[in-house]
Amino acid sequence: MEEILYNDFMLKRLQVNNLAILENIDMSFQSGFTVLTGETGAGKSLIIDSLSLLLGARASNELIRQGEDKAFIKGTFDITNPRLEAFLREKEIPFEDRLLTIERVLSKTKSSIKANGIPISLTDLNQIAPYLADIHSQFDFTKILNPENYLAMIDGYSYSLIKPYREAYTALLKDYRDKKADYETWLAKKKKLEESRDFYEYQYQELKAAHLEEGEEESIQEQLSLLRNRDKIFALTQEADGILHGNFLDQYYQLNEDLAKLSQFQPQYQELHDQLDNKYYEIEDLCETLKDKFRNFDYDPGQLDELEQRDSDLSALKRKYHRTIPELIAYQKELDGLLGEKSSLDDTLQEKKQAVEEAFHAVYDKGKELSQVRERVAKTIEKEVTRSLKDLLLEAHFAVVFFLTEENETALHEDGIDVVDFLIETNVGEGMKSLSKVVSGGEASRIMLAFKAIFLQANRIPTVVFDEIDTGISGRSAEAVAKKIKEISLTTQVIAITHLPQVAALSDHAILIRKEVRGNRTYSQIKELTLDEKIEQVAYLISGGKITEKQREYAKELVLDQQG
Repeated sequence: MEEILYNDFMLKRLQVNNLAILENIDMSFQSGFTVLTGETGAGKSLIIDSLSLLLGARASNELIRQGEDKAFIKGTFDITNPRLEAFLREKEIPFEDRLLTIERVLSKTKSSIKANGIPISLTDLNQIAPYLADIHSQFDFTKILNPENYLAMIDGYSYSLIKPYREAYTALLKDYRDKKADYETWLAKKKKLEESRDFYEYQYQELKAAHLEEGEEESIQEQLSLLRNRDKIFALTQEADGILHGNFLDQYYQLNEDLAKLSQFQPQYQELHDQLDNKYYEIEDLCETLKDKFRNFDYDPGQLDELEQRDSDLSALKRKYHRTIPELIAYQKELDGLLGEKSSLDDTLQEKKQAVEEAFHAVYDKGKELSQVRERVAKTIEKEVTRSLKDLLLEAHFAVVFFLTEENETALHEDGIDVVDFLIETNVGEGMKSLSKVVSGGEASRIMLAFKAIFLQANRIPTVVFDEIDTGISGRSAEAVAKKIKEISLTTQVIAITHLPQVAALSDHAILIRKEVRGNRTYSQIKELTLDEKIEQVAYLISGGKITEKQREYAKELVLDQQG
């Protein structure tokens, strides 16, 4: 198991307004083990519901307090996690001093979610939530009863070790699927070619006869513009030619001479004279070039007809094939490749088939590497779960079984080539059975707690909430469960709703939730208990009603034993 690097990161504060009977609740939480106790209906489950909403649970307007338009839940978490911080940066959510505040507003008109004041979606919240807390109830056993979750649990147990293998496998799986899709595309082309060879032959000959060239359209448009505007162009060239054959250069030369003379009297004209002098011969050469062009300007009416016909033919081809000229040229080349020697297409298919086979073996081999790493991790999980079960007074055997898969495409799944199952034997001699067949109840709760104990630490979840996980447990089993929860709280903040005095006694912090009726309205009241009050509450849990002195003494013994 990876070294545990956290202790202080946790839920610090919970504020709730107008959520059913939680009119105005403001709770502070500390590290370690906090127990919530109180009568049924006092509001304990609503506290868990509030936390669930902060962790992405879907909301119902029915939770809004009668007579109010909206409910408000706000949680402040002290947490550090590189992956969470990377996600927050990606979403441009400020994250300073390790504090992350999640707010949810439930409204009959428009609800909202914010993270550190920035609006986010429910999907975003569900991506953030796993880094904040885990809520486990007595009905949460279904997760480990579903074999589809087992690989994710194994990978999550040793994430940093398995991650590079998973990423490499995923990349190779994509490469294989891309190559397979490409090969199937070429197979389809061959089939289509065989079905429509005559039609493709006709298209190829038509395009070949058109003598299509890159850039031809642009050249035609340029020439057509010239020929269609011949009269305007001729008039302009004649006017320009007249200027050039006039005294243009003579005047330019005379201006330069005047500036030379002026510079003798006023030096400021010297720079202008030098500039004109340097440009004179360039302009003289330019004028000769222009004269030559103007002399050679020609007009051929027949050429205009030819160009317009060619332009019309190209437009007709584009309309017919619904392609641009560059696309038609590419299509002609594709047809040429398809209609060439049959062996050429077969060779291409053979090459692509070989590429698919090589890609398959590459991804399958990487899948086997991933499987080997998972099997090593699974051995550690087996030992840890077995030890944890023993702590919970279950002399059980636990095993992770990897099933062999055939080396074919059906073995390639998104998460690897593995098919796994969790097996357990809770009674000696009964044999190993699939965990998914285990009956729920007190035994199931302890099995689930055993899993939680190791996976919470491995996944470094800072806060875990147990919602009556100890239901159906009593006697020595209750003591074992209490000790296991206490053990978890040494590295993870634990918040637990319980009816067991053994569990309540081991808590570091005890909170009593009561309800009272004022003015025909029901309200939940929150009270953090002193040591004496905690002892009294534990005694109440022992008695289930009227407390005797003997029960009070026993409660005191339970509480003070864990105090030191």
